Amino acid sequence: MTARPVLSIDTSLDPDSAWFATGRTQLYGRMGEQFSVVPFGRASVERRRIIRQIARAESGGNPFRGIVVSSHGRTSCVVDDESPDGILLSHESPAQEIELWARGRVLYFCCGETASGPLFDKLLEAGARTVVGFTGRLYVATVDGKFFWRQLDQELVTCALHDQLAPGFERARQQFLERVATRLATLPDGAAREDLSRLMDLLTSMVIRGGEKG
Repeated sequence: MTARPVLSIDTSLDPDSAWFATGRTQLYGRMGEQFSVVPFGRASVERRRIIRQIARAESGGNPFRGIVVSSHGRTSCVVDDESPDGILLSHESPAQEIELWARGRVLYFCCGETASGPLFDKLLEAGARTVVGFTGRLYVATVDGKFFWRQLDQELVTCALHDQLAPGFERARQQFLERVATRLATLPDGAAREDLSRLMDLLTSMVIRGGEKG
């Protein structure tokens, strides 16, 4: 029996982030036979369209069991230039929209600073099973930094595809911290070391909240 689908939203497709987007494309290509993924790229992402897509899946009896998002972010917000007021989701979104996003789902936000503020509290109160995201800004510039950042995103998306709850994401975080630390120990001072040091800080402050079984 095929598992219920996962919605993948990427609003940040631009030339500077193509290296990141290809990571998810490759992951879905490898896992496409095992999991059902519904992708929404920048050309099709807009708040009302996403809400309609989630609601349509609900009414059709095949609701999304998880939603994974990559976008720009700010405190308690997912930013999207195509959406009204430039916001895809925030703690100030209508309660019915927050509930629709949250309802029994695993939510992973690859968006800088989105995990700061009350958004995650509201999503959990509205019924999300697990919510994962970052309080810091997401930025890498070197080959090493981009490689590890893309690998981290693939690990976390894979957790969502496998319907992992908070403990599963926490295991992935700890394992990735060890991998980055091992690489960091081999690097001389310079831009790559700075990139991975920032990534270590980001992983340390990563927010993983929700269900205890996973």
